Amino acid sequence: MLTNKSTFFEKKSPPHKAVLLDDFIEMVKPIRGCWIDCTFGAGGYSRALLLSGADKVIAIDKDPMAYVHFELLRSEFGSKIEFFQQSFSNLEENEEVLLRKQVDGIVFDLGVSSMHLDKPERGFSFKRDGPLDMRMDSSGHPSAFDVVNFCSEKVLADIIFYYGEEKKAFKIAKKIVNERKNTKITNTSQLADLVRSVLPSNFKTDPATRTFQAIRIAVNDELNELSKGLNISEKTLKANGILAVITFHSLEDRLVKEFGKMKSGRVSRGSRYGPDTEASKPTLLPINNRVRKPTQKEINENARARSGKLRVFRKTGVASSIECKPLYYPKIELGLN
Repeated sequence: MLTNKSTFFEKKSPPHKAVLLDDFIEMVKPIRGCWIDCTFGAGGYSRALLLSGADKVIAIDKDPMAYVHFELLRSEFGSKIEFFQQSFSNLEENEEVLLRKQVDGIVFDLGVSSMHLDKPERGFSFKRDGPLDMRMDSSGHPSAFDVVNFCSEKVLADIIFYYGEEKKAFKIAKKIVNERKNTKITNTSQLADLVRSVLPSNFKTDPATRTFQAIRIAVNDELNELSKGLNISEKTLKANGILAVITFHSLEDRLVKEFGKMKSGRVSRGSRYGPDTEASKPTLLPINNRVRKPTQKEINENARARSGKLRVFRKTGVASSIECKPLYYPKIELGLN
């Protein structure tokens, strides 16, 4: 019988604080014109942009809960900020973006935020018991419950292995499938304890971390969304415009890194994340050749910053590159209707 170890790993979470925010502002100054915050969340990046000189921020988030934070910023900045509930992968369909045609800067602050993790009913956290959901937008697409209870053992193993980079993925998938034969897995505590029963305890990281990340990525199709969002962003920026991306796990960061190489004409070979294409004139150039990471001081103040990485690119005067193949990433079909 599985024992509940949630309290062992429980730590009080700090209020949400945008990661690498000061580094971002420092690297992209002077800030002016219109910016798109593709992952508005609690509004940390949007507020910093407006305080630092942006004339307009187009705030985008597919989570309807983000609107509460937008209302707070609107009371402070008025018409300088507008909010759109949509996915950043559909950026080219946004009427405000179409009206402007090109913008001065775009920022992505990827991953989950405190407003996801600190609300058990959203089902993102293995530290708090809640229903298995994990949908960013709570729409009709399959939830974590559907993935865990109805995906085949092979698909589950592939999800956990490729999206979570978990070496024990096949053992975890087998354990889940055996358990669900007896009873449906309905909440986060059940799933977390199943995973913990397979993996040895690690006092630095909860053993359930990688599996929860993998299922969340599968539920929200995050890698496909990111691939589309990056390509659309490059076309949306004006000459000398800025693209900044903050990532929180290696799959995201590899995608962004390979995208930057491809757009800067430095095509890498032999990577499953990069397309087989010839180098062309660069449309984006990196501002930071070395990825920017949080300082120890920031990590001490905000534990969630520890895995953050910031990459920043500047749009060249070259017209948007010739039609380019989409970035490659592990694509797993869930097999769910």
